[in-house]
Amino acid sequence: MVNKLIQDCTGSSLVEFTIVFPVFILVALGTVDIAYMLSDWTLANKAAYMGAHRAILVNPVAAGITNLLYDPTKIGLLCFDPNNNGIPTGNCPSVRDSSSISPKPVVCTPDLETGGTCTGGYSFDDDPFDCHCTSPAAPIPIFNQMQRIFPRLQRQNVIISYMTTNLGFVGRPDGLPMDVTVSITGMTHQFYFLGPIMRFFGGNFAANLPIPTFATTLTSEAMVSN
Repeated sequence: MVNKLIQDCTGSSLVEFTIVFPVFILVALGTVDIAYMLSDWTLANKAAYMGAHRAILVNPVAAGITNLLYDPTKIGLLCFDPNNNGIPTGNCPSVRDSSSISPKPVVCTPDLETGGTCTGGYSFDDDPFDCHCTSPAAPIPIFNQMQRIFPRLQRQNVIISYMTTNLGFVGRPDGLPMDVTVSITGMTHQFYFLGPIMRFFGGNFAANLPIPTFATTLTSEAMVSN
């Protein structure tokens, strides 16, 4: 009787299926979720690059940041010493936060709907960032260009900073060259399958995963909207 019970394989396929099927579903749908997550990361990285590229071509979001004060007796002098490894000569002013002694980037943070704030005492110019322009000839603003790549991007997820590079010369038209950094931060990716499946089986899995901060820095030439 015992031997017969041990050799009885009736229902073994159902048991095996019950064990394997949840693992198969978890792997299959988990792969889809991971693919969506990597896609979001790629879009965020690309949007940060496109935002930086646009930011060096249009007017600065920090209004007036290219209008630095010069010593009129030094017009035409280089900001760097080409004969000494390019170290700063002190001829050119630096973008700096008024609360900092050393040069510090001016950081601009948009508000939810319109406008925003910039450090260093600069005002936030919304037109080059998110202008609802009707003219087809108007340059594409920074945020609008980024949203074309990453549609669910919101204003509050973008940070723009400006920093002089110690290049150029005193009195350079359209301002000194600057390193412009556009960052995407504070966004999350929603797991459509992994979260519900893990919670169904009693696991603890966050429904949303923070997307890493992506940033791109490019050096400006002439930040002037055409």
